[in-house]
Amino acid sequence: MGDGGSRDLFRYLVAEEADDYTAVMDCFSDLLLAELSAADITSVLASKGTPLHADVVEARCRRLVHWGNLATSGRDPSGNAVADFVRARARYRTTVSGARVHREAAVLASSRDGAREVARESLGCIADALALIDDLVGESGAVADPDALAGHVTGLFAHHRNFTDSVADFYTYLGGVLARLDLSDDEYTEFKLLLLEYLDVVTSDVAKHAPVVATRLGDLMPRLDLVLAALPATGLPDTAGVVRSPGRSRSDWDELAEWFDEDSGPRRLRDAAAHALSRLLIHTRRLTSATPGFSHRADLLRLAGWFAESSDEQAHRLFAATFGAYPSRHLLLGPDEPDPRVGPGTSWWEADPVQIPVSLRERGDRSPRGRTARIPDPAPDRSRADALAARESRERAEAVHELCTAGDLNGAHISDLARDLLLDALGALLARYRSVDGTVHVDDHDLGFSLTAEPGTDTVVHSPSGDLTVHSLSLRASESGGTRAHTDSDSQRTGMP
Repeated sequence: MGDGGSRDLFRYLVAEEADDYTAVMDCFSDLLLAELSAADITSVLASKGTPLHADVVEARCRRLVHWGNLATSGRDPSGNAVADFVRARARYRTTVSGARVHREAAVLASSRDGAREVARESLGCIADALALIDDLVGESGAVADPDALAGHVTGLFAHHRNFTDSVADFYTYLGGVLARLDLSDDEYTEFKLLLLEYLDVVTSDVAKHAPVVATRLGDLMPRLDLVLAALPATGLPDTAGVVRSPGRSRSDWDELAEWFDEDSGPRRLRDAAAHALSRLLIHTRRLTSATPGFSHRADLLRLAGWFAESSDEQAHRLFAATFGAYPSRHLLLGPDEPDPRVGPGTSWWEADPVQIPVSLRERGDRSPRGRTARIPDPAPDRSRADALAARESRERAEAVHELCTAGDLNGAHISDLARDLLLDALGALLARYRSVDGTVHVDDHDLGFSLTAEPGTDTVVHSPSGDLTVHSLSLRASESGGTRAHTDSDSQRTGMP
């Protein structure tokens, strides 16, 4: 699946004529060792109620050959003349990869988007299969019935594949439901039952069977070479590129043991269940707080107690603060006024009318109606902010490199951004050292450069926006050494170099 040729196998599913390609591939899926010409395929399609012209079928087959889904079987050489061979139509057959892709696509197209039942019974079957394999192998490694051993090994890995696939589909469905913020009451009830009942059953089965499976795998792994040696051969030549069934290599068993390790598969299932339950609580709080008719009895009793303990003046202020019973006045709150001449002293008679929400205008309340609006996806804004931050960091790094490359800044030509960084560093240096009697420097560890100043001639720095002149100081920029800024006088006072 990594190379481009393997990805071409899926192109017929999304092509503009996907229905034609799918119908052609369906003609091969019902037959074994099928070699069909375009005329044969046309006849089969006509019998299924999907008529296509023979030339169209020929073109579709050639395109499928180009993508690797079909292969040509050559023309029939039994003709008596060269003309018969030229007129003979090529016959087509499916490739191994093409047949696999079409089978999986057919299963996917017939599946539904609902929750898939987790194959919990597979865990018990895995544990039983390991016990049977252990009995067959024994301590000596002599297996009386290799075919029975092969059947148990194949069943073991088939059950594990069925369980992991069903778990992945189930949690994918849960992830889609958890991401929704518009769950209705019925959907919320269904989702709650799904989590609190079914998910608890799944995690309980995993907690019950996973330790047993892990223990039996640990007992069997020292004799794994005996198990692999006892499995019957395929009976096919090695040159045929045989794909062995699962469980015929040590890597398959290592992956199985790794999944049932306590810190691997079972832990991931428990963490996913805990995350799903926490998201359920978030939905519960949201629906409870937004449900019409929600009781505020406790809040009103607390407010009544405050009124009972307040004086007349305090009660008036509390009433005004609680119910918004302020005198009518224009506070200039809300959206900006389109007319800049409208201010707090403008009368309502002269100002433009304010847009009132429909809920407040018609029903006198602000309670929302309908479903909760979807939260906008912040990913584009986050990506844009990250890109701007990366560009700014890159530009600042280039400006620092420009300063460090210049070294002695007297007569240097730098960009405006480099000049701004120089001014920031110079301001930090002069704020730290009011008088510069000797060599001083300041480090900017975030940007990674150091500015050194010492008494001397004027420093003139040129930039596109103008010249910067620093009187009586010689400035030099270099890469930061990662040490604390200090002066010669500091060294003399502390006695430290």
